[in-house]
Amino acid sequence: MSLSEQEQRALREIEKSLLAEDPNFGASVSSASSFGGSGGAVTLRGVALVVVGLVMLVGGVALAQTSLWFVLLSIAGFLVMFGAGVWMLRGSGDGSARSSGKKSKSGGAGSAKDSGAASKLEENFRRRFEER
Repeated sequence: MSLSEQEQRALREIEKSLLAEDPNFGASVSSASSFGGSGGAVTLRGVALVVVGLVMLVGGVALAQTSLWFVLLSIAGFLVMFGAGVWMLRGSGDGSARSSGKKSKSGGAGSAKDSGAASKLEENFRRRFEER
């Protein structure tokens, strides 16, 4: 369920006021996130890799009695699934390529480091609602 324009505007105002009151807040929130700004996004490529890994794992286990090479196939399938999961959790690294390239309209309060963190937060916030 997406937010209305009024609700989005209210959230932007709340975010700006919080960042204006405590400039270190943006830096602490962005550094406290263990998965990064664009991390945690389940992408179609990530899900496809997990499915391919699962098929390899199940197929390798099912055919392991016919040949020992299928055990290696199941191990490779597990590694593909594990790698895809880690890739999705850490972020695909192309989050900047998906961004719309709009300039942020920050209030200009704080140093350049603080405004950089604030603009990252604002850009991530906007990207979430533009993708829906």
